[in-house]
This record gives sequence, structure tokens and C-alpha cells, in this order.
Amino acid sequence: MSDKKKIAFVGNTSFSMYNFRLGVMRHFMEDYEVVVIAPEDEYSIFFEKEGIRYIPVSMENRGTNIISDMRLMRTLYRCYKKEKFDFVFHYTIKPVIYGSIACRLLSIKCISVVTGLGYAFMKENALNKLVKSMYKVALRKVNEVWFLNHDDCDVFINDKIVDKAKTYVLHSEGVDMNHFCFMEKSVNDGKFRFLLIARLIEEKGVREYVEAARNLKEKYQDIVFSLLGKIDSGVNGDISKDEVDEWIKDGIIDYMGYSFEVRQYIADADCIVLPSYREGVPRSLMEAMSMKKPIITTSSVGCVELIEDGVNGYMVEPKSSKDLMEKMERFYHLSEEERIAMGCAGHDIISSRFDEKIVISNYIKKIKEYI
Repeated sequence: MSDKKKIAFVGNTSFSMYNFRLGVMRHFMEDYEVVVIAPEDEYSIFFEKEGIRYIPVSMENRGTNIISDMRLMRTLYRCYKKEKFDFVFHYTIKPVIYGSIACRLLSIKCISVVTGLGYAFMKENALNKLVKSMYKVALRKVNEVWFLNHDDCDVFINDKIVDKAKTYVLHSEGVDMNHFCFMEKSVNDGKFRFLLIARLIEEKGVREYVEAARNLKEKYQDIVFSLLGKIDSGVNGDISKDEVDEWIKDGIIDYMGYSFEVRQYIADADCIVLPSYREGVPRSLMEAMSMKKPIITTSSVGCVELIEDGVNGYMVEPKSSKDLMEKMERFYHLSEEERIAMGCAGHDIISSRFDEKIVISNYIKKIKEYI
């Protein structure tokens, strides 16, 4: 039996735990026993290779099925009780809500990380009121609540969901700049490439990107509009496979599917685009900037943390395919020297504020206050 203290990292996908928090977990492994709790997906097998113990859990990430959610809380409660964790980090809405309640019942110290507010906070409706009330109950006894940007933190404080004294702004989950470094292009066909990397859901601005691409295709035959991301079910704001197939058939989009490894796709693009409606701090843009790629993104929450308009790319109005088209066209007409300068400026922004090393140091400082 190890005499190390035991820390759990709990999220709604193995994908996000591996891709966004692996660096933090690797560092903690030096002094603590690290356990990941998340639903099984393609990334679950990688934890064992890292020496991280993995516990699968069933979770419906979308929807409000109370029976399923109560089953999740019971599962987490039983797991936490059996494992006797010294500390737990929760990420995303359902682990934050139900995991925090389980920790409260078992008197386990925990930090809840609100990685973004998502669909439930885009409209004032019954779902919005329900989610706020659940957050309020769940976060009452947590040690701290972390946010990735000040806007999300202010929402929780102003709506009296959480006491300001418990809040902390992490400024993103960071990016491994040694891994996401400059790479040469693997294609040299004279084409100009825009690339959007995201789950194919409406709030990522996918349809605005396609509409802008449709209009620009009529003027410029040498531009390729690439799309990289997973197609989900085609409901509740998802983009359906039939819709993507139609874009491909019309010659608008070069759909590249879904990939574990995105670096070469980023390297081959001239500009990374994300017209999202709201984010925590978007990972795809941080990775692109770390690789010295210019970006085009919106002035929405989370995205605005990364863009300095005209410096490392262009800022556009959320939900405006017209503004997006105009900024993409403006970028297309820049000289090679101007594009390179924008890419270098973005790299400097990541290095000064969003390097994973900065995030890890924040984790270490905080955990020492509690265990």
C-alpha cells in the first residue's frame, strides 16, 4: 500500500482529462497517487500507459434525466467512499454538481473547475434556472470554485451562485508549448487554407464558418475551408452528418473527420478559425497560437481572452457570417510577412500567459493549502 495521499481528477470524458489535464496529473504523480474518473472513450486506454489509475463511470453528458443523474451521484459517492480520496478536482457541469455533493456528504476536500458555462447559460429559461439552482446547492461547501475567465466568474458571483471569496480565475488550463511547437507544412499545393477545429455543434459557429466559406468560394478558387471535429447525433444543436455531407457535395468544406493528433492539421493551415458563441478559453486556439498560427475568432466570452485584434489575428462579431467572411477575406490578402508576424505575436501571448507550466504552478500552490 502506498503512503502517498490520493487525488482524483473527475471529468465528463476521458478525452478531455487526457488532452487538457495530463500535464498537471503527470506532475502530481511525483508526490501523490493520481486517479482519473471519467466515462470510457478512445482515450481511456492511455491512462494506464501513463501510470495513472483509471476508474470508468457512466455519465449522460447532455440532458436532464433525473434518474440517470441520481445514479451518477450515487456511483460517485460509493467510489469516493471506497477510495478514501484526500482531495478531488471536478471538471464540467455534471461532475462539478454531483461530485461536489458526494464530497460534501463524505467530508472530502475538493475544488470544482467550471470550464465554461455552455448552452444552459445562453438563454434565461427554465433550464437556466434549474442549472443555477443545482450549482448553488452543489458548490455551497466546496473549498474553491475555479473559472477559466473572469466573465464566467462574474456570472456566478453576480447571480449569487457562489461566494466571491471561494472563487479563483485560473486563466485557461494551459497548453504544452514543447508539444505544440512550430512545424513545417506537409503540403505545398499553392492552396490557402483556413481550418476550424471543434466539435460539430451550433454554438461553435460552424454554420457561420460554412456560410462565410460559401460566399468566399464564389470569389477565390484557391482557398480551402477545412473542418476537423467529431460529428455527434445531429440533435440539440449538433451538426448532422447529412448536413456535413451536403457541404462536402457542394464543394464548400473539406471535412477531415476526427483525429487524436491535430498538430499536422494545424501546421498545414494558414489560419485557424473559431467563431464560437462562448468558451472557457478555447483549447484549439491556444494550440494553434503555440504553433505560431494566426487566428480569427469572436469577441465572445473566452475567445476574447486570446485575441488582440490586428495583432495575432482578427476579432469578429459572434453569430455574424458577414463579419467573419470580411475578416477572413482581409486575412487572405495579407502578405506572407504580415501573417508570420501575427503568428509570432500569438506565440508570445501563449508564452506569457497560457503556458502549461504557469497553470501547473497554480495547481501546486493551491493543493499545498489543503493537503
